[in-house]
Amino acid sequence: MIIEKKYYFYAAHRNKEAGEKCGRIHGHTYDVTCQFKFDNLSNGITMLFSDIDKIAEPIIKQYDHYLLLYKEDGLCLMLDLINEPYIELPFETSAENLAIWIFGLISNKLPIIKIELAETKTSKVIYEIKN
Repeated sequence: MIIEKKYYFYAAHRNKEAGEKCGRIHGHTYDVTCQFKFDNLSNGITMLFSDIDKIAEPIIKQYDHYLLLYKEDGLCLMLDLINEPYIELPFETSAENLAIWIFGLISNKLPIIKIELAETKTSKVIYEIKN
């Protein structure tokens, strides 16, 4: 049985490796779609949608309304000086890297098999484990 859940978060970032446009601070509404595979069905239920939400949503929402920066970005030092909150990540903040990162965090707690992360209405990345 595969269950699909949809989430979103708002965040700013910049990716110095992705050219001039994406190298400037800008924001997105990130749409995140997760698919989970469950093998056991008990009385017609694999896992309650609300129980999935209790686990997956806080992982995704921790980035909501933050500036996401690669830990090597010089802006981190400046923001630290003025005590401005941001989230430091161990990678450039591309959609691909964010999808893999969030997938990994969720996979520690739920049987996720696929994640789709969209930065815009017309562009998304898909990361999945094929069995």
